Amino acid sequence: MSAVAGIDATWLVTHGANAAWRYARSVQPTLADIEAAWRNEDWPLCVEACAQALRGIVVCGYCLNGMKTMPDRTELHLLMAVDESPAAAALRALPRAFVARRQEASDARRTTLDHVATLRASLPIDLPVIRAAGAHVPTLRVTAQVGRWRAERGLGPVDWDRSGL
Repeated sequence: MSAVAGIDATWLVTHGANAAWRYARSVQPTLADIEAAWRNEDWPLCVEACAQALRGIVVCGYCLNGMKTMPDRTELHLLMAVDESPAAAALRALPRAFVARRQEASDARRTTLDHVATLRASLPIDLPVIRAAGAHVPTLRVTAQVGRWRAERGLGPVDWDRSGL
């Protein structure tokens, strides 16, 4: 995929849709948690929410590169331990949440939001925020359309894994 060449439709309905769904399930919800913890000056919780978001971002990267299903928790942690991507490195660089103070939380939050922006720029579909009033129907419309596009290409149904990380 490139900005010059456009988006390959098969890539969109496999890798791209999978990453967008994972973003909606595993990253979007943590953004509200990060901001709520920040407003409440709960620095450990803010850092923990940043860690959760970064884990989701790393997994979205795996999806963009072809991962179809979620590995089990142990395998996922092993993958992230050796992953050289910037998001995985940022995850490993976070301080221990239970000792985090304002400055560590601020740094973690800024870094995480930078990685969120980078990921969102690479996602081909922007799903509505799932954890918000009125988001259910628009999300279903988008996922139904992806399902139709997959069927047109002879691909099986999407495994809309509903689990978070």
